[in-house]
Amino acid sequence: MIDFEWQIRRSARRKTLSLCVYPDNRVIVAAPEGLSSKEIAGFVERKSDWVRKRLDLNRGKQEKPPVREFNPGEKLLYLGAEYTLEVCERRSAGVSCERGKIIVSISPEIPARTRSPFIRRLLVTWYANMALKRIKERVTHYMRIIGVTPRAVRIKSLRSRWGSCSARGGVNFAWNIIMSPEPVLDYLVVHELCHLVHHDHSAEYWKLVEKFLPEHRARRKWLRENGHCLSF
Repeated sequence: MIDFEWQIRRSARRKTLSLCVYPDNRVIVAAPEGLSSKEIAGFVERKSDWVRKRLDLNRGKQEKPPVREFNPGEKLLYLGAEYTLEVCERRSAGVSCERGKIIVSISPEIPARTRSPFIRRLLVTWYANMALKRIKERVTHYMRIIGVTPRAVRIKSLRSRWGSCSARGGVNFAWNIIMSPEPVLDYLVVHELCHLVHHDHSAEYWKLVEKFLPEHRARRKWLRENGHCLSF
């Protein structure tokens, strides 16, 4: 199964297929001009184990996200902006966002040794809920423009990608993309919705993305350079 993004570069002079994984995790297939997208996809699938190993090596070399202890005063990202974490002791647990702060409420009975993982779980749940709400709004907006209707919109924990499109027509998004700026969020929504038309990363697919989001390259670049920050 191919679970990573890839692009095709065709050349009339090329006689064989080749595949390259770049340090920024771009996967490029160089192909002869007349070769079908189906044949190219088969080649990529046969090489998929090798590609995943190269992607994992690249990720290991990339900058690590900051270590979080979830103490008051730490900075958290939400829709591209930095917020200050505030931890309050209250009877009911929960998370809210107001006046430049992300406020986590926890019971004073939570032992000190388990506070950090408990706060993290609360935050992940809150981020996932915010992501689902915002992404559904953007999916509704863009599906009318693109002319597609996904069967389902889901938020998941995706370790090696930001989103996916299932063979049944559902679109999935990583919970932590809600940390990215809204233009980047829009790019990820358009990216997955366009997969409902083209299920690969062929030239036709990228033409469709560009039709609805001409500045998609800058938003992809932002993700390559800052994606390591969108996690904890």
